[in-house]
Amino acid sequence: MFRSKKVSQSIKDLDTYMEHLDECTLVFKNGVKHFLDGSSTEFQDNLNTITKLRDTTTELRRNIENEFYSLAMLRDNRVDIMQLLERLDKIADLLFKNLWQYDIEVPFFPAELTVNFLKLIEISSLAVEGSIEAAKIYFRNPSHITEKIHRIYYFEKEVMKQAQGIKRQVFHEMDNMKLSQKFHLRYFTLHIEELAEEAVRVADLLSIMMIKQNI
Repeated sequence: MFRSKKVSQSIKDLDTYMEHLDECTLVFKNGVKHFLDGSSTEFQDNLNTITKLRDTTTELRRNIENEFYSLAMLRDNRVDIMQLLERLDKIADLLFKNLWQYDIEVPFFPAELTVNFLKLIEISSLAVEGSIEAAKIYFRNPSHITEKIHRIYYFEKEVMKQAQGIKRQVFHEMDNMKLSQKFHLRYFTLHIEELAEEAVRVADLLSIMMIKQNI
């Protein structure tokens, strides 16, 4: 079905969309790093870049949805594909909004927390990148998707462990911080957890789509 010439252009457009989404993930990672190390100019560049990428992904998604909706041969898969695009777009939206929250709220991160928080960002990004790659594989070579899905679940579990460690560190070891500052750090930690959780939702949906395809 997905190898038909009639859908080849739509698949190419979908690849372009996911390449931009992957770039959003990289910009988000760099943006948080630049915020934490006080590189304000680079951080502003990251904000500008992720804003442009968000606008582009929104336009691409709408175009892709229109293209797939017009293909009669995809009638049985149309709803699942649209839901997949919505899940991927949710990730793009979270990356965009979460990075801007650093600029808006200017959270205080103590130096002893930086390494662990950057590790949390890295693991969560691996879950997101895995969900993007799994979505690509579904349209190209779905028989190889299982391993990617398992890796997403693994990284999401690691994110939860790392996040719990950070929150425990904040509330049990950082006695000099105000309670309001601790709540603020927990809030930003939850943002990162949410990215991994959304990646798992993509994995769950892809698993269901694979089952339907094999029935």
